[in-house]
Amino acid sequence: MEMLKALFPVLGMMLIGMFCRKSGLVSKKGIQDLKTLMTRIILPVAVFNALATAEYSMQLFGLVGLMLVFMILPFLLGYPLKRVIPQPYSRYTPFMVAVYEGGMMAYPLYASLCGSENLSQIALLDIAGVLFGFGVYMSLLALMENGKAPTLKEIVSGALHMPAFVAAMLGILAGVSGLGQWLLGTKVGVLYTETIGMVTSPLSAMILVVVGYSIVPKKEMLLPCLKTIALRAVLQAVMILGMILSVHHFIGVNRVLDLAIITYMSAPATFSMQAFVKDPEASAYVSTTNALYCFVSVAVYAVAAVL
Repeated sequence: MEMLKALFPVLGMMLIGMFCRKSGLVSKKGIQDLKTLMTRIILPVAVFNALATAEYSMQLFGLVGLMLVFMILPFLLGYPLKRVIPQPYSRYTPFMVAVYEGGMMAYPLYASLCGSENLSQIALLDIAGVLFGFGVYMSLLALMENGKAPTLKEIVSGALHMPAFVAAMLGILAGVSGLGQWLLGTKVGVLYTETIGMVTSPLSAMILVVVGYSIVPKKEMLLPCLKTIALRAVLQAVMILGMILSVHHFIGVNRVLDLAIITYMSAPATFSMQAFVKDPEASAYVSTTNALYCFVSVAVYAVAAVL
C-alpha cells in the first residue's frame, strides 16, 4: 500500500499530461510557456531554498563529494556508450544514464521505506544532484539543444546564465554562512517559509504534467527506450555498489544511509530534463524512457522492503 501511495500520484499527473495533449486542452505553446515558468522562476526558487536551509558539516561535504564522483562517472561513460542506443536518440545517452529524480520518485519511496524522519539522508545526496544537475548537466543539454559546441567557455557561460545554477550557488553561500538558518529563526522566517511553499508547491505537478504531455507511445520508439533503461540499470547498479563501498570506507557503515543511496540511485533520470528538451521526438523518447524506468525504481523499492 505504501508503494502504491508513492507511485499513484506520479502516474496520475502523467496521465493528466497525456490527456491534455490528446484532448488538445493545452497547446504545445502552453507547455513551452510552462517549461519557461519552471526553469526561470519556480525551479530556481526551490533549489535556492533547499540549499540555503541545509545544515552543513565536514561529513556532508565528504558525502556530497563522493556522490558527485559516482554521478559524473556514468555521465562520462554515456559518451562512448552512445553507440548502444539507436539514432537519433543516442545523443541523449549521457543525460539519460546520469543524475536522479529525487523529489518525485526517490523521496516518497524512501519515506515509505525508512520514514519521513530520515528524509535528510536522501536530501544530503540530492545536494550533489542539484550542483551537477543544474550546472554542467543542464548547461551541456541546453548547448546541445541550441546546436552550440560544448567548449569549456560555453559550458561555464551556460551554467552562469542558468537561473537554477545561480540559485544553487547563492543557496550554498547562504547555507554555509548560516544566513539561511538564521533567517528561519527570525519572525520573517515564517513569512519566508510560507511564501517559498506557495511558490514551489506546484513544481512537482507541473513537471509531471509536462512529462506526461510529452509521452507519445510509438512502436519504433520502444526498443531505444528499453535499451536505454537496460543500460542505465546496469551502470547504476555498478555505481550503487561503488558508492556504498566508498561511504563505508571513508564515512562509516550506516544502514539507513545505504538504503538512501540505493533508493536515490535507482530513480530515473531527472524529470527536470524535460523542461530543456526542445525537439518533440526527443522529448517523447526522454519522457517515455523516464516513465518506464519508474517501474525499475518501484521494483528496487519492493526488494529493499522485503529484505
